[in-house]
Amino acid sequence: MDTHIPPVTPRLATRLETSITFFSTEKHRLLSLFSNNLYGVHVRSFGTAIASLTQKANSATFNRVHHISADDTHFVHDITQWYRNYGARCSFEVVPHLSSPSLLWHLAKNDFYQSGFYNVLYGLPAIEKARFPHLAIRGVLPGEKEIFADIYFKSFGIPKTPDYDYVHDSICGLVTLSSNECFFALIDKKPVAIAVLSLHEQVGYLALAATLPSFRGYGCHKALLQTRIDRAAKQGCELIVGQAGVGTGSQHNMERVGLRLAYTKADWTTYSEQQELDLTSDLLNQ
Repeated sequence: MDTHIPPVTPRLATRLETSITFFSTEKHRLLSLFSNNLYGVHVRSFGTAIASLTQKANSATFNRVHHISADDTHFVHDITQWYRNYGARCSFEVVPHLSSPSLLWHLAKNDFYQSGFYNVLYGLPAIEKARFPHLAIRGVLPGEKEIFADIYFKSFGIPKTPDYDYVHDSICGLVTLSSNECFFALIDKKPVAIAVLSLHEQVGYLALAATLPSFRGYGCHKALLQTRIDRAAKQGCELIVGQAGVGTGSQHNMERVGLRLAYTKADWTTYSEQQELDLTSDLLNQ
């Protein structure tokens, strides 16, 4: 990958976030078309901020505000009130390059607190001759979306909660979106890992990846990263962007294929008594 990566500026951060937000809003747009909006999916703009809401999956994990900037500070109350009108909780994704002390103060004033971090990494796409001697990589066919979703659920150990159907349809929908390219990694001709590349305005977003637990350590994640970067280059992308938990294996694999840290995002979430119980339980179990 080319080492002449442009420095992170507010303009570049905006471009990266636009790609990430596009992936999320396209997924929600598709879900809103399911069975007369079965899940109660809504997406609304407040300035540059994009708020997504799913009534049937009322969780700050699904109800998120993307791409908020310092210029949107005066919308914070309106955004939180919009969610409250639906009886929903939400979280804000805050990018340091687009934030301000006033924005953070308004979030705190509206009962939000900083609840987590994750990293955004970026780089320049390049066409490279990648070799994966023990793996095969190919695209996911439309008729294979159930296999795609099954790998996702088994990889993350997601139980059949009340949100299961929503998440299932959300993951299956990724295969049908024209802006996405979905991939399988196969070992002995069996799909064992999945990944998604979202393409928007010459930016390739490494949107999702998952590997079945019994096949981790075989290089599936790295191979899928290299395949998507190669594909983005062939599609004329100028930048690559991905997200990963701080210090995770996903972050390390992205760094190994040439991506580097752009910034660390902060999650701002509303306080709830259940969260306090969960935090207390975590402390007792340490």
